[in-house]
Amino acid sequence: MNLILFGPPAAGKGTQAKRLVENRKMVQLSTGDMLRAAIASGSELGKKVEGVMQRGELVTDEIVIALIEERLPEADAAGGAIFDGFPRTLAQAKALDLMLEQRGSRIDLVVRLKVDDEQLLKRVAGRFAESGRPDDNPESF
Repeated sequence: MNLILFGPPAAGKGTQAKRLVENRKMVQLSTGDMLRAAIASGSELGKKVEGVMQRGELVTDEIVIALIEERLPEADAAGGAIFDGFPRTLAQAKALDLMLEQRGSRIDLVVRLKVDDEQLLKRVAGRFAESGRPDDNPESF
């Protein structure tokens, strides 16, 4: 099963993905986590991501798509995945459709998480207070 968790920052996508991983043994593909891992690895892609982020720019569709393309063929994701933070743009959605089609697969379900605006503001403010940043997701910078 391929599932997309869709919603604004602080809506709980990561929290719900973690629950699905624990309870349903699904694989979470979080682009934020993948970007941090790429930087930590010191790979060429990681160096590219780090440079983009240090300049305060948004990570490009090309980079994010490359991360997913690299990760999707791994054995644990072969049966499907939870996409957390991906796709965020039309180009990313089209690329995901193509990647899955090439594997004989598709998106099975999209879950839109809705949270009251006031609650979202409190959550984001809480993250900012804890980390000094508005969000722990590198794509948000």
